[in-house]
Amino acid sequence: MASTPSKANVVPIRKRGHVQDQISARLREGLMVGAFIPGQVMSLRKLAAAFGTSPMPIRDALGQLVAANALEEMPNRSVRVPRLNNGRVKDLFDVREMVEGLAAKNACRNVTPALIRDLQSSNRDLKTAIGKRDVLAALAANQKFHFTLYEAADSDVLMPLIESLWLQSGPTMYCSFLAPDMPWDATAHTEIIEGLKQKNASAVQRAVARDIRTTGRHLLSNGAFQLPGGAMLVANGALSFEL
Repeated sequence: MASTPSKANVVPIRKRGHVQDQISARLREGLMVGAFIPGQVMSLRKLAAAFGTSPMPIRDALGQLVAANALEEMPNRSVRVPRLNNGRVKDLFDVREMVEGLAAKNACRNVTPALIRDLQSSNRDLKTAIGKRDVLAALAANQKFHFTLYEAADSDVLMPLIESLWLQSGPTMYCSFLAPDMPWDATAHTEIIEGLKQKNASAVQRAVARDIRTTGRHLLSNGAFQLPGGAMLVANGALSFEL
């Protein structure tokens, strides 16, 4: 998975005061949407070139993500996306099911026509990307759908928890596309939208839980999140992440 764009697409960051925040935000986004995959080493040189900055703010941003358990530091001091074991994947998806289900339930209090339109738009983008097998576009649309829904809960407590969970579990989402029987068809999203229209909080909560549970179970049953070296090389050439 290519985590850096070509030089032609690079817009150097020149405002010193904003360098750290911009780098951190883009790396966090990349992890949440699955633009970085388990075991991928985060190259200071490549990231610095992509951002048009020195390695120092990159190193600081990576250090923050290590502290947040989204990345891990190796004995040689390199930093990589963690390779999760079965227990960690199960824990992450179990907690996601509870926390995100609650956020979805609470979002039903704040349903508006604009929210429905935004979710429908994201779901259309997701279905189009799935049809084209455009992995990164599908992952980005999926993340946008879920976060649009959860932000409607208007909770300053739930959103940081959800972001932390996605930082840790996001890289496994790319792996879900490697499983041939993974049901990436967005049917749960359709159920969520219909539940919101009816303001049926229980139905929305159940649909979100089913969406998360289905992905987690398939990842565990197929072991797809444990990418072998060959699969990672294929993945590295398959995607681009525009910083």
